[in-house]
Amino acid sequence: MHASKFSKPFAMRWKPGLLERGVSLIALLLAAQAAPAAAPSLRAGVANDSFGPLYSAQDGALATQYRAALELIGRHSGVRFELEYYPSSRLQQLFEVGKVDVEVGVNPAWRALSPVAGFYTRPIDVQTLRLCFAAGKRRKGATPASLNGLSLGVLQGRTYPVLEPGFASGQLKRMEAASESDLLSGLRQGSMQAIVLSQRQLDALLNRAPEAQPCAAGDAVGSVPVMLRLHPQYRQLLPQLDKAIQQLQDNGKLR
Repeated sequence: MHASKFSKPFAMRWKPGLLERGVSLIALLLAAQAAPAAAPSLRAGVANDSFGPLYSAQDGALATQYRAALELIGRHSGVRFELEYYPSSRLQQLFEVGKVDVEVGVNPAWRALSPVAGFYTRPIDVQTLRLCFAAGKRRKGATPASLNGLSLGVLQGRTYPVLEPGFASGQLKRMEAASESDLLSGLRQGSMQAIVLSQRQLDALLNRAPEAQPCAAGDAVGSVPVMLRLHPQYRQLLPQLDKAIQQLQDNGKLR
C-alpha cells in the first residue's frame, strides 16, 4: 500500500529574524499612535498700534493685551503663536501673500475687499471707539448732526456704523489714513479736525504726554468686535480655536 502524499507531517520553514522584525514593526506602529501630534505653529501678525517707532509696538497697550490673549488661547487649543509686529497696511499685505498666518484683532468688515477669504474665530475683544479733537474743535455728542461739517480722520478700510450715515450724506468729510500715527499727524497739521481712535489707543496717547495733550477726548462713537483672521490654509484649526476661546470666555479669562 502506497503512502498518501498527505501522510508526511507538515514542516514550517521559519526564516531567522522574521519574528523580531514583526515585533519591531508592531512596536513602531503603537508608538506612532501613542505619540501626540506636534502642536501647529502659526505666524500671528499684530498691527503696530504704538505711536512711537515700530520696535516699540510690542509694548503698546493693545499689543500687550493681544499677546496675553494668544498665550491663553494657545494653551487651551494646542496651537502655538509666534507674534510678529507690522504697520497695519503691511500686515494685511503679508497675510494676503501667505507670509502671515493669522491677523490678530480684525473685524470682517475691514477686509471685505480683500482678495483672500479669511476665516474668522469668535470675537477675542471688543474695541470701544472714541473721538479725539484738535485744540479748539471739541464738540459734544457723537451723531453726524452734532459733528456736522467736521473733517474726520479714520483708518483706511474701516467702517464706523455710527458715522457712516454722516459720511454718506456729506455732513462729515471722511479723511483716511494708513495708521494711527498718520491720523495724529493729520490732526497736528490741521488737515483733520478730529480723529477716531480705540479707547486703549486714546488712553495710551493721552498718558504718554499728560503735560501737552495732543488732542481733546470726545464721546464714544460705538464699538466693534475683533477676531483672529486665519489664512485659508489653516481653516481646519478654526473649531479648536473657537472651542478654546469659548471656554476662556465662559471662565471669565477672556471677554
